[in-house]
Amino acid sequence: MAGLYQPGEEKALSGVYSFLKSFIKEQTTMGIRGKLALPIVAHWGPIGEFVTVRTKASAQKIFGATEEFELIWASDPHPTEVLLYRVAGESAAAASATLKGAATEVLKVEAKHKGELGNSLKVVVQPNLIDHTKIDVLVYRGAELVDNQTGGTVDELVEAFQGSEFVVLKKLADGLPDPTAGVILSGGNSGTSVEATKYTAYQNALATQKGKFGVFTLGIADPALNAAAEDWTKQQCEIGNYVKFVFGGDSNRDKDKKATMKASTDANHMAVVNVGSGVHWRGKTYHSAKLAIYIASLMASMPLNYTMALYITPFESLTVEWDEATDLIEMVQAGVLMLNTDNNRVIIQEPVNTLTIPGPNQSKDYGKIRVADTFLTILHAEEKAGKEWIRQQPNSNSPARRAAFCQMMKREVFKPLAMLEVIADDYEYIEDPDYHGDNAIYTPARNAGHFIAGFRHQDALEKIYIYNKSN
Repeated sequence: MAGLYQPGEEKALSGVYSFLKSFIKEQTTMGIRGKLALPIVAHWGPIGEFVTVRTKASAQKIFGATEEFELIWASDPHPTEVLLYRVAGESAAAASATLKGAATEVLKVEAKHKGELGNSLKVVVQPNLIDHTKIDVLVYRGAELVDNQTGGTVDELVEAFQGSEFVVLKKLADGLPDPTAGVILSGGNSGTSVEATKYTAYQNALATQKGKFGVFTLGIADPALNAAAEDWTKQQCEIGNYVKFVFGGDSNRDKDKKATMKASTDANHMAVVNVGSGVHWRGKTYHSAKLAIYIASLMASMPLNYTMALYITPFESLTVEWDEATDLIEMVQAGVLMLNTDNNRVIIQEPVNTLTIPGPNQSKDYGKIRVADTFLTILHAEEKAGKEWIRQQPNSNSPARRAAFCQMMKREVFKPLAMLEVIADDYEYIEDPDYHGDNAIYTPARNAGHFIAGFRHQDALEKIYIYNKSN
């Protein structure tokens, strides 16, 4: 097990638990990098299943082209893995066609997946040139031949197409279908009008994918569904699944400063990011809920020792230009991630999350995506390293064993981050004197060890002030 604990609390299950607290001097006890998860609306591919891809080409091969893929892979860096899940409305249907033999329907050809892409499939039946007792069944997608099988009976054809990526054959009667120059499949529907219950089902399914993603978004503007995802994210962080959630709104919310700001203040959490800008790109308009896909992808893949501040995006213009001296400042201070225009380029202005009112063990620095990401990453790394230690070490809870644990944590977790300048190099990891030593105020269980991690995060150089003086 893993998760957060409060001082003095004893957990019932074995595991590694962390207490996160920041101090005035930034001494604090410190998730899954590069992995993004989101539901997609597509014209092809499996529905209601998780599929992991690593490239845009792989995603398009499975699901066809979607605007989500354009946003995920819009610019470098890219996520190392993307956990996709196709959602579709009840209207989704597979395209199909029926082949006849001697005026009798003998074979039904159905697209492997529901969706409009199935309507581009065509089936050709022709005699086999070598064995005249058999026929060839060819499947085209547009003008491209994508499958070709031979059989002497309907049963043989059904068997031959079992491994097809494009069609499924179903026997209707004995007898081979007559030759035909081409029968086009029809009736395919992608189910692009997705009911809210489909996203609820996705959210429930996502709970089973712990460890397979670090950032997720729904990519939709529905306030109720996004609020449910926010609550779920907060709950996951409490139990040691340090994920982050990114959301936005529709085009109307993007024009409404108060509504956009309220969405952030309602969330007020370092693992939740509210995108407030919409963009124009390649002849299309994307409201902030769609832009959240791009931001989530960037958050998942941006190295911890880099900042998203002033990051140049590929987008052409903003749907709403806010006044920099008033509106933009107010929205950023309210915890809204805003884009801005700089020399005809669209940039990320301030990489903030929704945390603007810190809790009792937090500081305002937690409102920066990079700082929050560092802390959540360290929490995850601590717990992972601690579990491996528990599995591999002898049954001993001596001072020497605890000292060795401290050295392991510094070596495996903190030293690599210090070398990358994510944290300062004066980190420390020691036994908690409140539990161990002459001045302990709590009595630890015989099988428990308590430790303190001290480090200073290295904030990025995002604001540069230059005082020029000429003689």
